[in-house]
Amino acid sequence: MLDFIVGFAVSVLSGLGVGGGGLLVIWLVLAEGIGQLEAQGINLVYFLFSSGAAMLVHMAKRRLNFRLIAFLTFFGAVGAVLGSLTARSADPEAVRKIFGWMLLISRAVALFRHG
Repeated sequence: MLDFIVGFAVSVLSGLGVGGGGLLVIWLVLAEGIGQLEAQGINLVYFLFSSGAAMLVHMAKRRLNFRLIAFLTFFGAVGAVLGSLTARSADPEAVRKIFGWMLLISRAVALFRHG
């Protein structure tokens, strides 16, 4: 039941623009004891469904730049493959620390930009 509540809260925060994916990874690693790489993989599946729902809304409002979508899809797929190969050979502890630092830096930038 707690997982459901946390999942719902992360979804709401994500919808508000807080960055629920980072929160989901933190929950999975610290509270559920899931490894960093596995938690990030689960986060990617979560993102696929949440971004798909957002895309349907934008399609209905006709706010999509299909040229940009094609560009980002191609390079996103290439980046995902390269990132996956890199992560497999990386030290899991190093991946966890890099992820944490990236979260802190992105939040600091957001705070000072919108603060």
